[in-house]
Order: sequence, then C-alpha cells, then structure tokens
Amino acid sequence: MRKAILALLVLASILCLGLIPAMCAEKTITDMEGRTVTISEPIERVVTAGYGMAPCVMAALGVGDKIVGTGGVLYGQKITPAAPIGADENTMTAVIPALKALPDLGSAATLNIEATVALKPDILILEKSCAGQGSASAAYKELIDKLSLFNKSSPLVVIRNAACYETPSPDTVYEEIRMLGDIFDKEERAQKVVNILKEEISLITERTGDIKPNEMPSVLFMGMIAGTNSGKGGKLALILPDYDCATLYPEINKIKNAYSGKKRESMSSEQLLTFNPDIIILACSPGGYEVERFYNSEDYKALQGMRAIKEKRVFSTGRLEFGHNMAGLEFPIEVLIEAKAVYPDRFKDVNVGEQLTKHYKAIYGLDDEQVKELKEIMGLEWMDEQGF
Repeated sequence: MRKAILALLVLASILCLGLIPAMCAEKTITDMEGRTVTISEPIERVVTAGYGMAPCVMAALGVGDKIVGTGGVLYGQKITPAAPIGADENTMTAVIPALKALPDLGSAATLNIEATVALKPDILILEKSCAGQGSASAAYKELIDKLSLFNKSSPLVVIRNAACYETPSPDTVYEEIRMLGDIFDKEERAQKVVNILKEEISLITERTGDIKPNEMPSVLFMGMIAGTNSGKGGKLALILPDYDCATLYPEINKIKNAYSGKKRESMSSEQLLTFNPDIIILACSPGGYEVERFYNSEDYKALQGMRAIKEKRVFSTGRLEFGHNMAGLEFPIEVLIEAKAVYPDRFKDVNVGEQLTKHYKAIYGLDDEQVKELKEIMGLEWMDEQGF
C-alpha cells in the first residue's frame, strides 16, 4: 500500500514538472500598489472591480470571456435625456456583451466582498479610482485589506487608473496594460495595444509641442446637471479641474483650464458667466452630454451670451467619462477631440471620427457595423455627422 502511494506521489511530481506544467504553474507579480502577488495558472475565472479599465484591456487582449463577475461596469449613471441605446450601455458592455448578464458586485470601494468571494475567482482585479473623490485612500485601504485575506484562493491584483497620480501620465496606463498582459500570458498583444495608444498620443504631441502658455485659449470643462438631483438650487453645471476625468492630460493637448479650482464644483448661471471661456467641452453627466441640448435647452438659456456659445465652440466627449471610466483605452481619442476643438487649424487634416474607427478596429477587432453601433452608444457619432 505504501509503495503504491509513493508511486502515485512520484508520478504526480513528474506530471507537474514536465508533462502538464499548466496545472501546477505559478507566477509572481508586483501590482500597482507595490504588493507582491502569487497567481496560480491556468486563470479561467476572473472578477474585475472598479470603473472599467480591466474589462476593456481584457477585451483588447482577447480574454474578456474569462470574466465571471464585475463590480462597477454597470455603475448606474442615468442620462437625461436617455442615451440612444440605454443608460447602462458603455464600451465594456459593447465589446463584452456577456457582462450585462453577470453578477454586479457593487462599485469600487463598496464592493460586495461576500458575493465576490462566492464566485471563486482564480484572480480578482481591483481598479483603484481617485477621480473627483480625492485619494479615497481610506476606503480602498480597508477594501484591499479585507480582500487580501482571500489571497490564497483568490489572489488580489490592484491596478490604478491615471487619476490616482498627482500628475497623470499615459505611462501608468501602459503599465496597467503590460501588467495584465503578463498575468494572462498575452505580453505580445499587450505591447501591440500600448504601441497603438502611443502612436495616437504622438499624433497630438507632434502638433501641440511648441504651443506656449500665452497662446492657449481658455477652456471650460463641464458636465450638465440642470434638472437632475445634482442640479438643485439653480446649479446648471459641474465644473472639472485639471487632472480629473476629461481634464487628465492638459500637458499633452496644451489646454488652459478656465477654472483654477482644485475640486469639482457645481455652479449656477451667475457663476458660469464669470468665466466666459473661448471653448466649452462637455463631459458625460446626468444632465446629458449633447451639444445641441446645451445650445437650445431652456435650462441653459441664461448662458447664451457666453463667447463659446455665441461662436458655436462647444464640443462633447460623449459618454467616454461614463462611470469614472477615464475614457478607458479610448483616452487618446478623448485627448484628440479636445485638442482639435481648441486648435482646429493644427488638426484640420485629422478626421477624429475616422481615427476612432481605426482605433476600435485595432484595439477590439470590431467590424464596420459594430464600430457604428459603439459610436452611437458612446455618443460620438456626431464626429462622423459633422466631419470633425
């Protein structure tokens, strides 16, 4: 009997060492919080938590079908008027439709830990987001400490979106992509995705690099909130400071924010009129993101005297900021929209709608019909309609 057991143990060791290494392989990585994490392979069951970068990257790497639960992907941001294909649609659910049928585990730092662990994931990927909420460090630290208790069965990997850094840089996004490529043994594809994004950013920096501070027009970044719960007390718009969502990379597109504050602020018409910016850029917000609504709605009639409105220099980044997504892998397109809006002469030969089509095809492998649908979902079809 003992000889038989010994023989089985020897056989198992041989299998792990040579014949079926995938069943016993482990890898160790250092995540973006500096935590050392050991992951067993193969990875088949993944839970992602946060506001969407991990599912986007996994879709781009071709492993989106491994997601068995999400937290934050369906983060409810009801848009008024309603988005054309539903308030819960976004890039993630478009490129991985199965996400809509998966358990929604809550959002970011309020993740339902019990429900998450019950899914028995091989790995849990938490995206730490700091957009518009300071560092949110206390809540995230508590969540990470609790999830770390399950590291042996469900290793936790923490990534950070760009807004978690004092001066955001695309380099941290590239780091996320490479890390996930390493985790899923998709290093070559991950580097290809990084190269695509770098090339898109270079298109902008090559044309804005020589712009001096005194040559920068003033730009007001805002989210419409009139008629929503956030718009009580006569507040019409949520104003965004530098390094928050749509304003993440002012050093790249050389934009001078008309608002010098450090925190988001809801403002009335009287407050907004004091800015009188050269350009207005609308980000996704509960009150909508459509330029025509901003021009024509009675809610914003008091602002019609603003220079940007009179000169028809109001632009929209659509739903790219849906649920703190930080525009996901589409951040170079968002920056390009802003750069062309501010410097039309420098980008007159660049059709941003066409650039977005190329981007969607190269990153997610979408066909023409899927690209068209995703543009509509994200409120970006206006670029094709206007030849922007």
